[in-house]
Amino acid sequence: MHDVAVVGCGPVGALLAARLATAGHDVVVLDREPAPYPLPRGVAADGEVLELLERAAPGSTAGFLRDPEVRFVGAAGDELGRLRFPVPGLAFFRQPVLEERLRTAAVGAGADLRLGTAVTGLVQDSDGVVARTSAGPLRARWLVGCDGASSTVRGLAGLPWRGRDLPHRWVVCDVVGPPVPGRQRFTYTCDPARPQVDLPVPGGHRWEWLVREPVGDPSALARSLLRGVLDGRDLVRAVEYRFGTRRAGSWQAGRVLLAGDAAHTMPPFAGQGLGAGLRDAWALGALLPRGPEAVAGYQRLREPHLRRMTALSLALGAVLQTGSPRAARLRDRGLAAAFRAPALGPWLRRGGPRPERSGVLDL
Repeated sequence: MHDVAVVGCGPVGALLAARLATAGHDVVVLDREPAPYPLPRGVAADGEVLELLERAAPGSTAGFLRDPEVRFVGAAGDELGRLRFPVPGLAFFRQPVLEERLRTAAVGAGADLRLGTAVTGLVQDSDGVVARTSAGPLRARWLVGCDGASSTVRGLAGLPWRGRDLPHRWVVCDVVGPPVPGRQRFTYTCDPARPQVDLPVPGGHRWEWLVREPVGDPSALARSLLRGVLDGRDLVRAVEYRFGTRRAGSWQAGRVLLAGDAAHTMPPFAGQGLGAGLRDAWALGALLPRGPEAVAGYQRLREPHLRRMTALSLALGAVLQTGSPRAARLRDRGLAAAFRAPALGPWLRRGGPRPERSGVLDL
């Protein structure tokens, strides 16, 4: 019997496997896909996440773009303010690169990685879980679903999925090629006609646009909006999203647990979605070896910080997505004044309300 079966080998599952295997535990990792997803999704990590990544997989953050400025641009195109988090406060990366490094760390530590293996059923008792898989049954003392927002594990465990989709639609695109001149900051463009977020990533750039009109082909829209930018650069991904905020009613059913997007999702405006899942993995890496009583406190430990990060993301989205020109002018005046205020301005320029420390590194 394995100590832990991890279902899903994205960054969250791979980090959990690396941490447990490094500590000497028998870990098997199952993923229905035969290879890592090749295109970027998560792109941002804060200081606490950078630290736990390096603890679990030394060298995994090499080549990240470190400590960029963040700026807010108003409806008229003028800069309202900028901030820089205390070092190490923010870094951008390509998820396929990070995922491969974490998988290598997990396998190097002794985790058994089984790609192309889907979980089709679960049966558990007081001592463990039997997972029915496409390659036959296996038994583990604990099973952790790190298999994303459409989690098979969550459904098999009968855990409710609650929340809502946000009303706006966004097109997210990734470009590879040389740096884009003048775009080396994380930028919130608060234009009521076309709210936009863009940021540099290693080897390329990401853009996100709110779309109020029917999209049709996201790639065609992206190429239209990036006219001139794509000279010498390649558009590798353009996807339409409707962001949401959702949470499993419970993150545990007996010996089955959830982590990352399988347990919770949030909008991307604070860059905290993947970081929340990596914090889950770090916490479970400490709690699972301590037994059922410690594991029972997992959700209570993680929820307060998750709720604060979700609230921050929703607040940033509300600032960014203002559609009324009059409301946008009032917002821009207020935000610019806040950045200039003697007491409030320095606090905002250091990162303001972002609660970076969650306590998981103390476990």
